[in-house]
Amino acid sequence: MLNFGEKYIMDSAFEYNEYILNSNDVDTKERMTVVAVCNFMQNLAGRAAEKRGYGYTFSHENGLVWVLMRINLKILSYPKWNDKVILKTWVHGIDRIKTDRHFTLYNERNQEIAHAITDWVLIDYKFRRPQIIEKFVDKNRALDSECAKVDKPAKIQFTVTAEKCAERKIVYSDIDLNQHVNNIKYTEWFLDTYDFDYLTNHSIAELEMNFLSECRYGEEVRIFKDAAKDSEIQNIHYGSISRINDNKEVFRIRIKWNNA
Repeated sequence: MLNFGEKYIMDSAFEYNEYILNSNDVDTKERMTVVAVCNFMQNLAGRAAEKRGYGYTFSHENGLVWVLMRINLKILSYPKWNDKVILKTWVHGIDRIKTDRHFTLYNERNQEIAHAITDWVLIDYKFRRPQIIEKFVDKNRALDSECAKVDKPAKIQFTVTAEKCAERKIVYSDIDLNQHVNNIKYTEWFLDTYDFDYLTNHSIAELEMNFLSECRYGEEVRIFKDAAKDSEIQNIHYGSISRINDNKEVFRIRIKWNNA
């Protein structure tokens, strides 16, 4: 049983944090947003790694940086403004240069309302080369065998005629402490290409993302959206983001929508 009185605990490989949904965590219907969930996950992942000695302080001092490569998020139900939620995270596996961190989100009745699996690599900051994770992380202390109830994130593949729907220049508020675009910003940019009525009348059931390359302050990007008719019928949309100066694809996304 989860204890909502504990703001942050470490229990074996598991770590938890409680959140109360504020006005900036919900949409116009007072529903929790996927951006809020992703921010909760990213923040707790950072805190969990920091508590165990291989987070930002350690990586920064050693010229390393953790890079998020993939996310697969499944949302079963949406809590509302002022509701309490609790996020649980743990590391399930380390495979040489990749580790997968799992998440489960609970409501205040202790019901599971979302699951996610994320893939991370640890790279050399200067040369951008992946490192062997077990050189830095105690595998025996860090792992648990439990799996989040969602498929592992995979390479997003689609063959469609995508339409350019937006361009934007990267500004200061897009940048994180590692001086590249915060992962969640790509999702925000893509969701901003939808009109108000669509977002008001739909909710996200599944969200899968691939982070392919970094973007930095001052660069410009193009945002593309899947225009395939069969995707519209299935309520599954694909998209990608590319840097303008070299046409390099930096991000892919797959969203399965529900009617609100």
